[in-house]
Amino acid sequence: MTDLMTHSLLITCADGLEQALLTELDGFGIAGTQVRAGRVVVSVSLAQFYQICLYSRVASRVVLPLGDYYFKKKQVTEQGITKEVIADDVANVLYEFASRIDWTAVFGVEHTFAVRVSVDKRVSVNQQFATMRVKDAIADCFNRQFGSRPDVDAKNPNFAIFVQVGVDCAEIGLDLSGTSLHRRGYRVANTEAPLKENLAAALLYEAGWHLGHFDALIDPMCGSGTFVIEALLMRVNYPVGLDKSTNQFGFYHWQHHDDELWQACVARATTDFHDNLANFEAKPISIIATDANAHAIYATHKNLLAAGLATLTPVIRLEQRAMSGLDELLATIKASNPLIISNPPYGERLGDDDVIKPLYQGLGRKVADGLRQAGIEDGYLAILASHIEHADVLPIVNPQTLRCHNGALTVYFRHGRPNTASLPSLIERFERKEVVHDEAQEFVNRLQKNLANLKKIAKKQGVTNLRVYDADLPNYNVAVDIYGEHVHVQEYAPPKSIDAQVAKHRFNNALAVIRQVLDVNREQVFIKTRAKQSGNEQYTKIDHKKRKKLWLAQENGAYFYVNFTDYLDTGLFIDHRTMRGLVGQASRGKRVLNLFSYTCTASVHAALHGAKTVTSVDLSANYLDWGRQNFSLNGLVLDAMYDHDLKYQFIAADVFEWIKDNTEQFDVIFIDPPTFSNSKKFKGTFDVQRDHAALINRAMNRLSHDGVLYFSNNFTKFELDEHLKTRYEVLEMTQKTIGFDFDDKKPIHQSYQIRHKNSTKSSASPDGTAANNQRADDKVVGSSTDLVKSSKFASKKAPSQQARQEKGFAKKHHGTASGNHRQFAKHPSTRTNKKADFDKPAGNNQISKPSIKRVYVNPKLAGADEMAKRLDQKLHEQSSQTPRKYKVKTTS
Repeated sequence: MTDLMTHSLLITCADGLEQALLTELDGFGIAGTQVRAGRVVVSVSLAQFYQICLYSRVASRVVLPLGDYYFKKKQVTEQGITKEVIADDVANVLYEFASRIDWTAVFGVEHTFAVRVSVDKRVSVNQQFATMRVKDAIADCFNRQFGSRPDVDAKNPNFAIFVQVGVDCAEIGLDLSGTSLHRRGYRVANTEAPLKENLAAALLYEAGWHLGHFDALIDPMCGSGTFVIEALLMRVNYPVGLDKSTNQFGFYHWQHHDDELWQACVARATTDFHDNLANFEAKPISIIATDANAHAIYATHKNLLAAGLATLTPVIRLEQRAMSGLDELLATIKASNPLIISNPPYGERLGDDDVIKPLYQGLGRKVADGLRQAGIEDGYLAILASHIEHADVLPIVNPQTLRCHNGALTVYFRHGRPNTASLPSLIERFERKEVVHDEAQEFVNRLQKNLANLKKIAKKQGVTNLRVYDADLPNYNVAVDIYGEHVHVQEYAPPKSIDAQVAKHRFNNALAVIRQVLDVNREQVFIKTRAKQSGNEQYTKIDHKKRKKLWLAQENGAYFYVNFTDYLDTGLFIDHRTMRGLVGQASRGKRVLNLFSYTCTASVHAALHGAKTVTSVDLSANYLDWGRQNFSLNGLVLDAMYDHDLKYQFIAADVFEWIKDNTEQFDVIFIDPPTFSNSKKFKGTFDVQRDHAALINRAMNRLSHDGVLYFSNNFTKFELDEHLKTRYEVLEMTQKTIGFDFDDKKPIHQSYQIRHKNSTKSSASPDGTAANNQRADDKVVGSSTDLVKSSKFASKKAPSQQARQEKGFAKKHHGTASGNHRQFAKHPSTRTNKKADFDKPAGNNQISKPSIKRVYVNPKLAGADEMAKRLDQKLHEQSSQTPRKYKVKTTS
């Protein structure tokens, strides 16, 4: 058995993966040279050639070059644009080019062959015709010499002829790899848009996984498990070509093939793999794969078994978990240098590009928060994205980016050390210092005093969004709110008795003081002027087609998008911070309804606290779209299913009409209506003082016997209808919900807790399931692209007890507000009324929900149907059998 011959080979790979391929070859002790995109040339011995076939995870094909031809070019002008195109008749040139090769020296008449032509989409030639012309050239070569020709076998040829037609040249070679090397053979279960195996391996090389310094691997959106499986196969040095070693390679009939040497290479590779596998089993590292979809967990488990990694399943953590729980998961891992790598859903998979960027931004924040909580400083984040702007929101220090392809789709791989710092907070870094202002010293002193007092409480409660000044001094009639590292300044319109120039001068002085005291630049300060709304006036006219600029705000474990430029309100009402917390705490294991939901901030808290379902209703489709982005930002799966319906529903509808027609029961209802509204989407007006009783009565019809309704509003002179106090159990809780940054003696809002009389306040859910057994990330399963759902129930008359009240309202009005229009008063927190296009109701697609062994899958969600039982049985049968790869082991 001798190996003295050197062979010059062409190794192909997907565009963008050349460096990963060179890295891999270097690990084999083989020097390669990139000649063009997707092409690396090597000079190797026969043993090294066999090593590439057995171990290369990145290569697509190994080709013995037989020749290349560079096309003639010409200049053409089309529509005033001059470009260079191929001057040749490509099909005829391929025939002439192939005719120059002595095919009788490559294989004999007794062999079979097949021609496989790949044509760049920019080349104008019919692929089938081009394939036929190359076949003709080969057949003519044999006919001229022997008077007969070899047969064509398209499926299992002895020799596969590789033909690549690019924009500059055509190349012909003998495909020694047979079938594409990316096909590992373990992918027996798939999810939507799976990641190619060789791409996953290349990205692991790019992230440095092969170097061995990572002590954990986490894929929070594992899909069918490609990253996890490729990482494990790489760590135990599994020869991925072993599956093809019996009959699928293309070199078995090649004249230089040495079967004795090949079998020795296969035996040694098999033995080495088993030794490495045993070593890994003895000293495993943390491998965690999670996904919101139970089908993905099932597919990952099944593919792990097919990959010959059954003995590792006890040390691999598979869990059905939404991204919303990623920070909690990372906070518990025992590792010092983990690799977090994933291929999240992108636009083509979710069908709604508006929620993709929030998904990536939320993923980055969850990783940063989890690693910070775990005290891990040396983690590594590597994420695949379909658009570069999605990758740009990831918090990575000195990021590296690789442009590559997953099939026909161009994708971007962003990786680097994550920035684990929390979001910047002005209140946290505020330090009192000497600030002198000749004209506004009293404002300086008051602002500094407020900030010093508020900082202590804010730090204790973890609050970063708060009001730090609210017209405390008569000459400085402004409200100053801090949102993280940004300042939102709202100027009250001065009374007519104050000269406009004097008011303007005072306001400019106030702005100068704010920037100096808080040590911020102009770009961090946003200014609004509020005036009292009257009649049919609208606060603002916004072009909703224009992309809005959004900033991040953090609140009690949740992230929200805020907008400082396009609306009077930011999208997050600071004064309702405590109320949102109460709604969240009451929501675990409950069905939650949020009326006048605005940007769905309370809905997000309910979902994160483990609500069974959350329904958000608002007239404005634009605000609901904002709400969906908030959900995606927090890792809440928008197409999650619960009990054959969407878990999270966003309904664009008139609140009064919707709640009248709806017949569902809810355990927690939150209502924060506008003070006044006259949206163009309906006739009439809404006045909270006049109409709140009818609104609450209708909502109470939808409240379960043991449920709770939270009602709040910002009308300073509001008085709750006495009839409600006698009909229901009403508890005023204004003093409890006014934050420490507001004046509780002059409350900015009024709030109430309302229950049915004689109700039982229980922590258990209506179906008897204890609330503390429910988790938001346990209930995410299924797939649907329908994110807006209209009421499917027939109209129902109001109960007779309230018929008179509601009938009176119906005569005057036909709808409710699109947002929360708060009456202008001393405290500016007015929700504006916007023109909006409304989402059309869409149906839902029910997805079956399997469960699997050895993984955590909520049985109520994922194992209730017959399909799940069949899948369990199949998995049990496979787990009890020895995978085929373990029968290959030999001893030398």
